[in-house]
Amino acid sequence: MNTARAVNSHPPQVLPTDPVPHEIELSIVMPCLNEAETLAVCVKKAMAFLTDHGVSGEVIVADNGSTDGSQQIANALGARIIHVPARGYGAALIGGIEAAQGRYVAMGDADDSYDFSGLMPFVEALRGGAELVMGNRFRGGIAPGAMPVLHKYLGNPVLSFLGRTFFGTPIGDFHCGLRAFNREAIRELGLTAPGMEFASEMVVKAAIEKLDIREVPTTLQPDGRSRPPHLRTWRDGWRHLRFLLIYAPKFLFLYPGLALALTGLVGVLGLVAGDVRIGGVELGVHTMIFAAMAVLMGSQLIGLSVMAQRYGAIAGMWPETGMMRRVRNWFGVERACVLGGLMLAGGIAGAATATAIWASSGFGTLNPAELMRLTIPSMLLGCIGLQTVVTAFFIGVLDQPRR
Repeated sequence: MNTARAVNSHPPQVLPTDPVPHEIELSIVMPCLNEAETLAVCVKKAMAFLTDHGVSGEVIVADNGSTDGSQQIANALGARIIHVPARGYGAALIGGIEAAQGRYVAMGDADDSYDFSGLMPFVEALRGGAELVMGNRFRGGIAPGAMPVLHKYLGNPVLSFLGRTFFGTPIGDFHCGLRAFNREAIRELGLTAPGMEFASEMVVKAAIEKLDIREVPTTLQPDGRSRPPHLRTWRDGWRHLRFLLIYAPKFLFLYPGLALALTGLVGVLGLVAGDVRIGGVELGVHTMIFAAMAVLMGSQLIGLSVMAQRYGAIAGMWPETGMMRRVRNWFGVERACVLGGLMLAGGIAGAATATAIWASSGFGTLNPAELMRLTIPSMLLGCIGLQTVVTAFFIGVLDQPRR
């Protein structure tokens, strides 16, 4: 898949520079939007690294429409300039990666917060078979003032913890901007995120595809710019969190759904026979209503989980798991119609029984609490039965052949 075109229909434009060597091991890509204050020192460090360590490479500046002379600075220092019209951190990097000619790619911000002269551990890991090598700033060292307190003690640790939990990867610093990778392996992931969440997308999809992901210590220094960074704490933090949740439907839908459904079911079944006293608290039919609500919400989340898992597999977001394949084979439209129909019939039968009881009293006054012990479970059966049938038909729509 041409990942650059996934973000923008116009391919990145390469300014004519000196000829690029045929055998390039490492391309160092820097996204750039008005980085004239710090771009020169970053390019010089990257060039010096290639020379000092005898690495055949190139330095690429993926420019996102700079108007402060950044392009001229990069050109004067011998870097290749890639014009990426689509705005965004991810869009710039996708364009730069697409234009890179190296077997490996290292990426890092052009604000002088990362040390491009310290790339050798990344290169050695790649030469040793790694497909994605992440820097870890918490292991390497974060200089005073280099990272906002909120990012250091809340944002990065929490998002990294969620990433490890959701995707089973041991990465300790999910959002380190300095990383290196096998270019072809990462291109095959089909990365498309145009914004800051590109950093999460790369790690998440690499983990899903079970690439060889490793981590090396790196350092973070205060950036050398006089203007505020492009990163916006709450906006970009939410975009990272949203991306993690979208790619983790089990944690977003299934597990909360199971917890709600099972807890609610215990409550409903436990109160069918009568009120229950726990210590000094008496649980009655009103508690049963809320327990039924939990069952309904939980069943809806479970259904959404099944549909999301199936849609993600069809859309190529993740491979279909063996468990999902077995569920889909068993949960066909026909079986779902039979099961859901029986549940719906049970619900209707319960409602009819409740109506008959009311009729036997001449449609007069009844004890509503006692009757609700029948009507609430009947309502649950009917709703869940209909939902089961509808969910199966929706999955059937997803499974229809495409032209």
